[in-house]
Amino acid sequence: MSTWKKNETFRKQARKAGYRSRAAFKLLEIEQKFGILRKANRIVDLCSAPGSWLQVAQEKCNQSDYKIVGVDLNYIRPIEGVSVIQASIEESDLVSQILEQLTLPAHVVLSDCSPKLSGKKVLDRERQLWQAKLSLQIAVQLLEKRGHFVTKVFQTSEFQEFITQVKDYFKSVKSFKPKSSLKRSPEMYLIAKEFKGLSHQFNPDVL
Repeated sequence: MSTWKKNETFRKQARKAGYRSRAAFKLLEIEQKFGILRKANRIVDLCSAPGSWLQVAQEKCNQSDYKIVGVDLNYIRPIEGVSVIQASIEESDLVSQILEQLTLPAHVVLSDCSPKLSGKKVLDRERQLWQAKLSLQIAVQLLEKRGHFVTKVFQTSEFQEFITQVKDYFKSVKSFKPKSSLKRSPEMYLIAKEFKGLSHQFNPDVL
């Protein structure tokens, strides 16, 4: 199947299922394989516009007292039962803003962050890796012990180094490329399970 045809197929399926973008299928695949949302009821989604991962998180959250918080600099159309913070992940007080909404530490932090692509591969991949590192820094300040973290990361020369960094904070770290990702895309997802807690080598200068 050509890249264009595959893209169109998932777009049509997303519309039919009521999802805001085909990115929903990436999280659905991650959930099916790793079960990170199964027992979660406090979930944070970074870079969440247009909201398809928030939709999936809400759909897979089986508990009535859930709290889901989305963060994005861009406007996200309201989703009933989901809180949204319109802010950049670079904001210094973002963790405090999220914790005000959650009231307790998160069970899961998701990040599908990607920069606006310039077409310059090296630059784009470096910028995306920086976003993944920033997402990790945010996640380790939000998660409860044994919580989970999922982040997109472009494959770069620093990819393995970043995996090692994530392993400092989580007991299990797996890389995964969903079938719904475009074949030519450099994106992978790291599924980091069982956060070890802030007492384990927390490095505020993780960037």
